[in-house]
Amino acid sequence: MTSGTKIRLLREHKNWDQNYLSSLMEISQPALSKIESDQTKLSWNHAIKLADIFEVSPEFFFDSSIFNNNTNSGNGNQVINPQSYYENNLQLIKSIYEDHLHTKNELLESRNERIMELKKQIEDLKSELAIFKKSKI
Repeated sequence: MTSGTKIRLLREHKNWDQNYLSSLMEISQPALSKIESDQTKLSWNHAIKLADIFEVSPEFFFDSSIFNNNTNSGNGNQVINPQSYYENNLQLIKSIYEDHLHTKNELLESRNERIMELKKQIEDLKSELAIFKKSKI
């Protein structure tokens, strides 16, 4: 799943529009749109802001399962395994996905019911029209 998709799903889960999230991030709505559509790469600074907003780790927004972080202690690079972050965040993404899937299925069922109602109305109107035509003859 891309960074942009993760951001969009989290935003939609909160029922926020792009204007609201972009204001929280202190960027323009078109800039956020480009990030969500993966036209612009997500910067580390934006990932940190998003992590604060959505209460996840910044690493959540990136694909790699292992990160190289340059420490300030002078010890060079050390490898960190963010598995615990991913397990929690993966559950959140799964939950959001399942919510969207459930909503989609409810909407489809509702639309199908409405289609059946309209088809019945069409048949009823055709019957009424046929009766009306016979009475005019």
